[in-house]
Order: sequence, then C-alpha cells, then structure tokens
Amino acid sequence: MRIEQRLAESIRSFHLDALSSAVALNVDLDTTLTVWAAAAYDRLRQRLPGYDSATPDTIWRRFINTSGHITIAPNHITCRLKSRTYSPVMRSADLPDTEIPW
Repeated sequence: MRIEQRLAESIRSFHLDALSSAVALNVDLDTTLTVWAAAAYDRLRQRLPGYDSATPDTIWRRFINTSGHITIAPNHITCRLKSRTYSPVMRSADLPDTEIPW
C-alpha cells in the first residue's frame, strides 16, 4: 500500500486532521493514540481471513462497532462482542490470548 493511501486511510478512519486540542501535550497524546489504534487495526486485519487489505473503517463497521460486555477482574479483562453476520470470520481468525502484565 502506498504512503498516500495509508495517510488518506488514517485521516478518514481516525480523523487525524481533527485533533482535539491546540495544547501540545494533548496533540501528542492524540497522535500517539492514533498510531496505536492504526497498529491495532492493522494487526487485527492481518489475522482476519479475507480482510488483509481492508481499511480500518471497514474493520470498525463489520467487527468492532457492536455492543458487548466487558468484564474486569483483578487478574484479567474479558471482552465479549455480540454475535453478528461477520462473527464466523472473527471466530476463524487467529486471535491469541493476550497477557498484559499490570
């Protein structure tokens, strides 16, 4: 993918051209979070069969933008998304259990 396409994708999907504040710290935080979100979407799209060239807004619309339930326990966090049309694709994805050392 060309750099122009990636930049256009970031602007469209993460509203990179509408940073929330003129304060340098907030702009740096917004930009950092945008880079992390783009990396997370990129990693997810690589693991979803048939979606290796999908844009972040497609991944958002088909998989992430749904209701669900988040359970926070002392030593783990569980996120369960409601079933949708694309749930079989999500189930067949090679998604690892992720440990965060908090």
